[in-house]
Amino acid sequence: MAYLKIIRPFNLFMIFITQLILKLSLSYLRDVGTQLSFLEFATLSLATLCIAAAGYIHNDIVDLKADRINKPNEVYVVDNISLRNSYTYFISLWSIGITLGIYSAFILEHWEYSLLFIGVSVALYAYNSYLQRIPILGNVVTSGLVAFSLVIIWLFEAKALELSGVEHMLTKEGHTLFTFVVVLAFMINVLRELVKDVQDINGDYAMEYRTLPIIIGSKRTMLLCTLIALGLLFNSALFTFIFADGSLPITIVLFIFTIIPLGYIASQCWNAEKTLDYKLIARLLKGLMLLGILLFPLILIIERYA
Repeated sequence: MAYLKIIRPFNLFMIFITQLILKLSLSYLRDVGTQLSFLEFATLSLATLCIAAAGYIHNDIVDLKADRINKPNEVYVVDNISLRNSYTYFISLWSIGITLGIYSAFILEHWEYSLLFIGVSVALYAYNSYLQRIPILGNVVTSGLVAFSLVIIWLFEAKALELSGVEHMLTKEGHTLFTFVVVLAFMINVLRELVKDVQDINGDYAMEYRTLPIIIGSKRTMLLCTLIALGLLFNSALFTFIFADGSLPITIVLFIFTIIPLGYIASQCWNAEKTLDYKLIARLLKGLMLLGILLFPLILIIERYA
């Protein structure tokens, strides 16, 4: 079980589900369809999942001492998996991910796309080794990598359609919606990473990391999280007003899936004081990310059939 738990199966499942939702949305909810076959999509998705899993293992190796303080019951390196086997596991998954990514680029006949997978791997390694110790920058980098798991599917689908002679994968409104969903996912993950930094402050302090809660304190960081959540709420409300353009079904969906949850999370950030509060907020944010992804197919359905 340790070999399974160390790669964060639920997080990987979330990545796969978001990619699958995007794929199905592009395949069955638009007249254009998509060009990537199921096998090609599975190869591309597996490449991203293997690289992400390798990143989780490397993170556990690097943060071994901090994890003994922050989450002593969830330390798998050394306690359950030897350090040598952990490195072997990490390198194996990373190699598989890079190989599958290069193969996906080869199928598309665009070798330059293979650099994306190498770049993501380097960014993950840099984050685990150095960037996570830098306030804000580490949070932004890891959040960008999460959002990129969606963008990579979009890029490959768009390129495949371009090669087939189709000029546009979606309407202008579809591109706007996709951009909103990606930016929302990115900002929600930034918020989640800040909350996790507050949750892990004791171990990070022992490791002499310079995370934001260590520099400005937990209360000020949670105040910043409250402001970010309120900012996202305001932007979501503005997007709803502009994008829905009087459509009641789209307004209701955007209101239920973004504005209400963000308001509740903002109130939780404002009142958070204990470790259990931070854990709850982190889980709520993970759920909100999935709700945000579900916006894409739901609104496409409403546009097409309403």
